[in-house]
Amino acid sequence: MNTSAAHRQRLLWLGFFIVLVTAAFFRLWQLHAIPPGLFGDEAADALDALDVLAGRGQVFFPGNFGREGLHMWILAGVFKLMGLMPYAIRLPSAIAGIITALGAYWLGHELFIARLPGDADDRAFRTAWLITLGAGLFTALSYWHIHFSRFGIRGVFTTMMAALTMAALWRALNRHSRGWWAAAGLFMGIGAHFYTASRFIPLFVGLFLGGWLLLSLLHVRLSDRIAHPKNFIIGGIIFFGVSALVFAPLGVYFLTHPGSFTQRAGEVSAFQNGFSIATLKIISKAAALNLLQFIWPGHGDMARFYNLPGRAVFTPLIALLALLGIGNSIKNWRHPVYSFLLLWFLIMVSPAFLAVDRAPTLPRVLGVIPGVFFFPAIGLAVVLNWLTDHLTGLSPRAKATLFWGMAALAFLLPGTLTYRDYFLRWGPAPETADAYEADMTSAWRWLEAYPAPQQLYMSADMYKHLSFIVLYEQAPTTEFFTRRDPNLHWFDARRAWPLPRPDSDPTIIVGDSAMPPPDIQELLNIHLTPIDGGAAYQAITDSYVEEEPSIWFNEQLGLIDQIVIPPQGHGKEGLILQIWRTRGPVVDEIPPYQIQSALTRPDGSQLVQISDEMGMRPPEWEQDGVFVTWQRIPWPDDAQVTGTALRVVPHNQPPLQPPGGQDGWIQRPLTDWRAVFTPSGNK
Repeated sequence: MNTSAAHRQRLLWLGFFIVLVTAAFFRLWQLHAIPPGLFGDEAADALDALDVLAGRGQVFFPGNFGREGLHMWILAGVFKLMGLMPYAIRLPSAIAGIITALGAYWLGHELFIARLPGDADDRAFRTAWLITLGAGLFTALSYWHIHFSRFGIRGVFTTMMAALTMAALWRALNRHSRGWWAAAGLFMGIGAHFYTASRFIPLFVGLFLGGWLLLSLLHVRLSDRIAHPKNFIIGGIIFFGVSALVFAPLGVYFLTHPGSFTQRAGEVSAFQNGFSIATLKIISKAAALNLLQFIWPGHGDMARFYNLPGRAVFTPLIALLALLGIGNSIKNWRHPVYSFLLLWFLIMVSPAFLAVDRAPTLPRVLGVIPGVFFFPAIGLAVVLNWLTDHLTGLSPRAKATLFWGMAALAFLLPGTLTYRDYFLRWGPAPETADAYEADMTSAWRWLEAYPAPQQLYMSADMYKHLSFIVLYEQAPTTEFFTRRDPNLHWFDARRAWPLPRPDSDPTIIVGDSAMPPPDIQELLNIHLTPIDGGAAYQAITDSYVEEEPSIWFNEQLGLIDQIVIPPQGHGKEGLILQIWRTRGPVVDEIPPYQIQSALTRPDGSQLVQISDEMGMRPPEWEQDGVFVTWQRIPWPDDAQVTGTALRVVPHNQPPLQPPGGQDGWIQRPLTDWRAVFTPSGNK
């Protein structure tokens, strides 16, 4: 006896609620703290969102190799409501991830439940509901999808729009509804405004619909034929027509800016150097690596900001179920539902085969979500049906208990592993904080609590660090290089250190990513105090130099002194320090200057030469400012070193020409560094 329609309806709503609660928990739990920090790609989109709020919104933002603009508009709306903070940047992605899991459940309903005959027995309904519930839960519990749902970038919106597009498309097919054809086209058109991989979805849908129509017209034996080809064709025209209309603003942009359409893909394409046998080998290797990352432990994406390094998409048990589901789908390829899922995976995984700068890579295969999670759900249904069919000694109640008990276990095990891997292993790891640039967020939080009274000096591994700029200055992209807070000074403490006047009440913040070397800390008497958990430090130093430069390299940059500290022992490096004074910023020269130093013989000829970036860029030079730079130079064991040579080379320009210099080089004698520079750091 079959259960009532009302009972089945209650089960459907129960499944919806289970998927909703599971997806929401894994995407919202501790979202304010994990991931730590704010990744540069998240900050870049936030900077563009600030341009939207400033009235300079676009459908396509050309920076960072070009990005579709709808994500930035969504962020702008969230900033307007909540303010600008990491949580606000990531919340839209988390919501998109929840909708994706629910969309997978809806799609499963359209693929497997809505297509059941009216007199389907309980076994058929149970199988269809298990696959539907499994697709939703495997999406909700996927470490991969959870990771991108808690990451404030555009990729996860591809999965959301793909789920909604496919679910609406199959509802249109099931109900012969032109309204749902239009809704599916609307979703697909919107998806193209989020992420480059979405451009493959029209190709996939076109191939599937066209192939299904052609095989039906040729009377090829299929499990499910098109009953009304005319209505099917009209629906397809509505679908692609609505999608084209929604895509039109972006399409017009690409027509007027033709290079933008392929700019991002062209940077990583396997065909940059043309087509050859070597190109095919590269593509084949990328394909193998990107397919293995789904099932083979240790062969997942190694980038920590995209994954727990090496973690495969599926745990071993779920990988076996997925392979079984793929095999079952291949076996039933004549059924449009199974051919649809297989073609979805093949088409949407292909961008990772063609973009070969990095493999394996999870972001470029996001388009297979949520379709790929139907395979383990199908495999699970096959296993449980086979098992209950062969346990003839059990009562129907016992079989049902076994069936759903094992199904629950199949969901609980990967869910437990996902929680462990994301919240207990990946999230708290120091490497994760480093990858997500937590030091800049720590500095911002500390400065929110203790505002810098006057001059603020920020050390970071990136000039004008995106994460700090978007949180602290909230400067939009179009003002990123032109807007300058005169009280904020950037430097790289791995190469330079500012010596501000003590009466300027300076605040110096050093990030984990750009710390001064220990010997420099000792020489300059730098004391570091951890702030906001230790990812960043407040620095205090009592060093300052009053002397005027002995030589000016140009109107803004003068050398006070150069100090050489020979190595203690053979085969080691010496240390050269330069003390500079500046007369104000050079705002039109953003790249760092190069400092070139050499050790010289008695006759002035050079023994060894090195070149390093100056850790204080020209726009950061202060009026009457002082800073120190340093270089490590190999020290010849047997040669007589009597002096040094020094010159400064602006980026892509000839060397600066100080008075008395030859080709920019000035000669300096070796001095007893202890006579001019004491370990206390005072000169």
